Amino acid sequence: MGLKNNTVHLESNYKLWIKMFEEEKEILNKIFTQDNFSIEHVGSTSIKDLKAKPIVDIAIGINNLKDFIKYEKNLEKIYTIKKNENNKEILLIKENEIETFFLIHVLKKNSERYKNMIKFRNILNNNTHILKEYENLKKKLSEKYPNNRKEYTKLKNTFIQTILKNNNNENINMKGEITNA
Repeated sequence: MGLKNNTVHLESNYKLWIKMFEEEKEILNKIFTQDNFSIEHVGSTSIKDLKAKPIVDIAIGINNLKDFIKYEKNLEKIYTIKKNENNKEILLIKENEIETFFLIHVLKKNSERYKNMIKFRNILNNNTHILKEYENLKKKLSEKYPNNRKEYTKLKNTFIQTILKNNNNENINMKGEITNA
């Protein structure tokens, strides 16, 4: 499990990814003993019938990113910690010199990015047509950019944003279900 840095390779291994998520969630819950953070399996590895890069994505929703500071010393023993410039996300990366295994996104629970990660996962789980369209795009991009993960991700994110925007207009809730609202 894991993916060589800067490469793109898709595979199907849903049961392993679920197991890995559960094991990592247990580790995270042991670290975050003082706070009740929401830990969600997101990204393609959380979707049963979708090929994915063998990197497990996790979203951690917290009320305030400042709450994260007290855990940094314990986390930096396990993860590479990257903070974006505007302090809207903290990224924990479980990796070695060659491969990446986990990308853990620490975000405010009420942030649009956190909500969209969960919403997109749920849309794919509940809409086979969108799932297949997304998988076809991922296959094409992985063939075109096998050694350029940055470009692969950028082009894939364009699709994700379009789906989220279109599904906001169609009143799809956080569970990925169409509502009458």
